[in-house]
Amino acid sequence: MKKIFIVVLLAVTTVAVQGQKPNPRLTQLEEYLPTQYINVHKRQDNCAGTITYRIESRAHHISGWKSYFKKELSEEERQQRVLTVNSRITQERQKMEGVIDYFRTTFASLGKDAPESYLYEFHKNGLDTIKYSYMGPSHEAANFEYNNKPYKNNDNGIIDYSDYFFSYYHSYTVSTGIKEDDMKPFDGEAFCEHIQPILKKFMKLKGAKSYPVHWQHDEGFEKENDFFLTPRYGRDKHEFETHPGLVTGMHYIIPSWHEVEAKALYKELDALAHDYVNSHPEQPYAYKFTTEFAGSDSNHIIHGLPDMVKGNIYKGSDEFYLCCKREQDGLYHILTLNSKGVYWVPCDYAILKSYINGEKEYLKGMEPKESKDNK
Repeated sequence: MKKIFIVVLLAVTTVAVQGQKPNPRLTQLEEYLPTQYINVHKRQDNCAGTITYRIESRAHHISGWKSYFKKELSEEERQQRVLTVNSRITQERQKMEGVIDYFRTTFASLGKDAPESYLYEFHKNGLDTIKYSYMGPSHEAANFEYNNKPYKNNDNGIIDYSDYFFSYYHSYTVSTGIKEDDMKPFDGEAFCEHIQPILKKFMKLKGAKSYPVHWQHDEGFEKENDFFLTPRYGRDKHEFETHPGLVTGMHYIIPSWHEVEAKALYKELDALAHDYVNSHPEQPYAYKFTTEFAGSDSNHIIHGLPDMVKGNIYKGSDEFYLCCKREQDGLYHILTLNSKGVYWVPCDYAILKSYINGEKEYLKGMEPKESKDNK
């Protein structure tokens, strides 16, 4: 990356326009990032008066080339691995420079007409720090930040490389004109009725099954290994957070061999879910834009059970969730959940019919091996 130093600050005043659409340059940027295999996460949140759209992207790269040289290697093997690592470093560097150039061009273009923008770059001895920000009409805002940490090859044959981190955030609001007093609780029952036609299609697939859910976690019960995130009662001294945690609902399970059908029906399910929330601006919710079932990976324990829709039923923590995931068992899981009190999910939710303060009832035929042996 060129060694340059840039500081640009642009500021003008303007009248905010309610309900403005996102800046098309940012939309183009967000369509470009996935082509570079960079994930973009989008969601819309509805509260009294406004719907806020949030778009985020993060990338954190840590070079792992040292692991290629841990065991004893012949000189020929070592040279081949050096070539492989150097090729990867070069490709990654070219890709990242192309991404940064796209951000640079986009934010520079935004700054020409922006109510407020800020461009900052500092490059010295391979160390790069970049910060861009943009404030548009109707409180539209976007920020990009990039930092890297350069390394030298230390005569081992590996070319100079860098670890880096970047984050991108974009948000804008659309006015609904609905006052707080006119907002109503999210209607989980009506939502489930709305998506029922697609759930019925899922259940027509051979081997698909559905089960009721009952997960109960009373105050004072602690068993951290049993759930993704430890329920905490009395957090911030809100009254509702001292209530027992109770989750009820339905769990739909689709066999893994229906991959083609499951992915196609997921798009229909997503479309119906989005249609419902867009048709009910009087109901508070958070909706996440997705294209397929979330997969289970190394973040399984951290992220637990991802939700497509989260509806706020009452002021407090009583909520509704629509969750979809392809779990480590290869099966497709869809859950419609009503949560009262502190929300929590057992780690082995995929095979549980009920969980009450540590007492587990497994779905028929899905008991873990140790449980069968103890019978």
